[in-house]
Amino acid sequence: MMYGRYASELLNHLLCASDFDMENSVRKAIAVFRLTGIPVQEHIRGIYRSDFNGIRKDWCLSELACSLIILCSDAKGDMINTTKEDLLDVLGL
Repeated sequence: MMYGRYASELLNHLLCASDFDMENSVRKAIAVFRLTGIPVQEHIRGIYRSDFNGIRKDWCLSELACSLIILCSDAKGDMINTTKEDLLDVLGL
């Protein structure tokens, strides 16, 4: 297992756009993993976390899953577009 980030931390620190839909982006990433034959459970795992507001659903994500979620996002914020461009540059696309 190579989990390294919580989805909520990704959302809070990187994807602060009001139109970002984490659940939809995670579903798209899961679909991509399934289509490519990459085991989803090695990169995305649903969890529940406790905070001051009670227990809430979250996701535990690998680096690959984080990148894929960002690329799958339909949000249009400047930070998201910059991050997408940076990821595509790293991938050479």
